[in-house]
Amino acid sequence: MSGIDWQDVALFGERACGSLDPVTVQRRTLPDLIRMLQADSGAIHLIDHRYRGLVATIKGAPVSMLADFESISRHTDVYRQRSFATRFPVHDAMIHNEVGEHQQSPVGLVLSRYGFEHCLFALLLRNGRPVGTATVARRTGRPPFTPQDLTVAHRLGGFLSIALANAVTHARGRPVANPLTPPSWSDGDTHTLRLDGLQAGDHDPAVGSGCDVTEVLTKREREVLVLAMSGLQNAEIAIDLGIATNTVKQHMKHIFNKIGVRSRLDALRYLQSKGGRL
Repeated sequence: MSGIDWQDVALFGERACGSLDPVTVQRRTLPDLIRMLQADSGAIHLIDHRYRGLVATIKGAPVSMLADFESISRHTDVYRQRSFATRFPVHDAMIHNEVGEHQQSPVGLVLSRYGFEHCLFALLLRNGRPVGTATVARRTGRPPFTPQDLTVAHRLGGFLSIALANAVTHARGRPVANPLTPPSWSDGDTHTLRLDGLQAGDHDPAVGSGCDVTEVLTKREREVLVLAMSGLQNAEIAIDLGIATNTVKQHMKHIFNKIGVRSRLDALRYLQSKGGRL
């Protein structure tokens, strides 16, 4: 962009916030996100508070590329880490000083496999909580993203954060079983799909299978512990699992008794000492 078209940015915001359906938000805004950042492909993810992908829309690239990116561990994703730390989008030149370093990185290898070279990533946060991600890429031989592109991405990401957060709140209030997991479908070079089938190679924050905790805790207790270790309070855990707050308190009491700790910090230290990962 030779200059930022703020009217175009404002229209993007209207389109993003004009729907209370998460998938509609993704499919309505992704083409403009790609166009306004002069990219060749892009993807918008809806994620939960544990950074686990729920639904994604991708345009300009095959679904297999999305699956390859899903296989990159979130614990080593430097783009996600940098964007979370700065509350601002990042691109490959900010992460890797040398071109060769980028090309040999996990992200760079996936990009080159599908004929892309440069990428820009934005973690979408609302009130400090993750709600989604937005990623765009340029094909091999095209110029890298610029600071001005980051500014535009930041503005667009702000609208996307609000739109996705509002849509999720609305969707959860609908009287249907799974409002956030629609069937997958394609329309030209745009694909929307659930991500539950793409998680096999990834490592979600959870108690590791080599930890003794998996042998002494029930399935529900492990679910409660994972959420507690992610920073949620009892009331938030109750909402997430659809149970009463007092029930969460009882689960936490049983967890502490079973693993012999007195606090959440002690529980985290215990898991780390046993090789468990959150």
